Amino acid sequence: MLEYVENIVCTIDRDPKVRTREAALDRLRTLGVDDFGELLLSMPNDRYPKLSSLLPRMASDEVQQNWTGGSSLSLLRLTCNFVRSMAYNFTRLTKRDLVGATILDYGCCYGRILRMMSYFTSEKQLYGVDPWDRSLEECRKCGLTKNIFLSEYLPVDLPVGNIQFDLIYAFSVFTHTSERATLAALNALRKYVTSNGLLVITIRPVEYWKDLEGMADELRIDLIRRHRSEGFAFLPHNRPPIDGDITYGETSLALDWILQNSGGWRIAGIDRSLDDRLQIYVFLQPA
Repeated sequence: MLEYVENIVCTIDRDPKVRTREAALDRLRTLGVDDFGELLLSMPNDRYPKLSSLLPRMASDEVQQNWTGGSSLSLLRLTCNFVRSMAYNFTRLTKRDLVGATILDYGCCYGRILRMMSYFTSEKQLYGVDPWDRSLEECRKCGLTKNIFLSEYLPVDLPVGNIQFDLIYAFSVFTHTSERATLAALNALRKYVTSNGLLVITIRPVEYWKDLEGMADELRIDLIRRHRSEGFAFLPHNRPPIDGDITYGETSLALDWILQNSGGWRIAGIDRSLDDRLQIYVFLQPA
């Protein structure tokens, strides 16, 4: 952390008026996105005892690595790239900014991106759902305790009441779901976005199968063929089925598949980060 950033953070930490998480976050939004993220990554931090007591703790390096395949600053860079792209494209496509927006993290995992979205809006406006109870346990263990709910692997509705969201995002969710689970999620999420809202998902291109290690050539060729001919290729993991469907594995899908199968959505834009070249950001709006 650079010296001028440390000076800002130390001033906030020592300010007697900063007594709550929301007050701390409000002051910390004067930082840039990366510096905000680096501070959250460091929590708890002995240099900032008050902020450490107010802000959520970061998941351990072991949890980060095992659950997302990366950790620490290298993972934070990918997170910040995605968050910046979402913020820019939200404004470009909706003509609004994210300040004060109601936001849902679909497949929130341990809250990696959910933490970062507190840069834009208050904690009470942030929601996270995940079908794995251990994800929610980890969120709560780290102090992310508000608006965190257990969802279904094959959702029809979401456990968020009648809330309509300005922004819903699903990072590295549709890169792992079966065709049935993907369609179920897209249909369910359509119910919860405002008429001028945005859904951001990430998908894998066909090149993903060329890079995936430990696969027989025959299977690799078949998955590439399926992607190109059907627009959707799925390699299930060895997991128990949900209602007869193995919902989780490795997935690639084509933009045309989205257009042909998700009648409630239209593709409003695409983006990606060169730091994570096989994760395509797709921006969807209500059709």
